[in-house]
Formats: sequence, C-alpha cells, structure tokens
Amino acid sequence: MHLQLPMHHHTIPLTMKGTPEDNSGPSQDEGKPDLSFDADTGHGGRVLVCKVCRSIITRRNLGMEIDGKHLHVFFNPHGYVFELGCFASAKNIIPTGPKTDEFTWFPNYAWQVVACSGCQEQLGWRYTGDKGGFYGLIVKALIEEEGRKA
Repeated sequence: MHLQLPMHHHTIPLTMKGTPEDNSGPSQDEGKPDLSFDADTGHGGRVLVCKVCRSIITRRNLGMEIDGKHLHVFFNPHGYVFELGCFASAKNIIPTGPKTDEFTWFPNYAWQVVACSGCQEQLGWRYTGDKGGFYGLIVKALIEEEGRKA
C-alpha cells in the first residue's frame, strides 16, 4: 500500500512507527490542547469511524476551526483533491513517516501522515506547530455513526 503525501510528487510506502497506545491524541509536551478523547459524556453519541474497518477515530464535538473554518479543500500536484475536517483529538491512529514542514497546507504547522491502526488506511495528517496541534482528517475516509461509545 502506498500513501499519497500532500504537495509531493511521489508516494511513499506505509511504514508503521509507534503503537496505537502511543498515538491516541495530542500530548502536552508538544504544546497541544489537553483534550481527553475518552472523556465521555455518559452516552454513546455521534462518532466518526474509519470507513474501511469501522474503528472509532474521533467525535463531531472534537471538531475545531483552523484559519476560520473546520473544513478545508486542498489538492496536490497529482490532481488528488482532499477535503479535510480539523479535529483537536483522535484515537486509533498511527503516525507514519517523518514529520516535515515542506509543502504544508497550513502555514506554521509541520505535518505527518496518519493511518488507521485497525486497517492502515490513510486517514489524513497530524499537524503540529508553536500554537498547538490538530488532526486534518480526510472527510471521505470517515463515516458518522451514532450510539457507539467512543
């Protein structure tokens, strides 16, 4: 399986770095918000799951705005169009490949590809910067479900 990186002219093989336990969400030492994904409201609620394997990835209420909007549309030189939703936290994902700020879609943020820990499907990118971090998740890679405990 090969992953397409934003704004690059090549693909890279999927490489697994870390474990799902390492990457359940932002860490304080990276200057990211301390939003505990698992802090549940006492009921299932609406969750976003991986379209391929149905692993729970995030919740709607963890959506956030970057540069004034939650949804962003970008394309790379290969013509692939990505619609991303920005989220403060995610789980069941694995960062792949190195962090870089080359060709970033969000100025002042470095990016790293993230994949589903259940099926290794690319779900988007993890962005980190001086002002914190967030996940830019590919809208078409997720499905909304109701009633599952996240």
